[in-house]
Amino acid sequence: MRTLITAIALAPAAFGLIACGGDDDGGGGGRSATFQKDQPVKVAGKEYSFDPGNITIEGGGGKTTFEFKNAGSLAHNLRVEKGGEDIGGTNTFTGGETQSASVDLPPGDYELICTVGDHAELGMKGKLTVK
Repeated sequence: MRTLITAIALAPAAFGLIACGGDDDGGGGGRSATFQKDQPVKVAGKEYSFDPGNITIEGGGGKTTFEFKNAGSLAHNLRVEKGGEDIGGTNTFTGGETQSASVDLPPGDYELICTVGDHAELGMKGKLTVK
């Protein structure tokens, strides 16, 4: 009886883990957000994810300002890459701080990544689309 009660109690938690699990397509899991071209793109990062993890910028390419809040306890950064090439982003900085960085982005698809240690491999990456 005790085992049955434990199983029933843990079922919602197990379902939550399945429903919120990561994806296997190279990142970009999590919440999505859309920003307008001249609006600052606000992203928070912590061990080991970005929020939002899927970002769309509408209104064409051009100078884009990222405001990256390190909400974690470790040092992180936010870098923009295209085809494995670093386009720009913030420096690495400690938790509890926020940094801004401006990057010139033509329309296209990009990857957001934390380049500290193995943070990207642990899931700290996202998707960015400029339309």
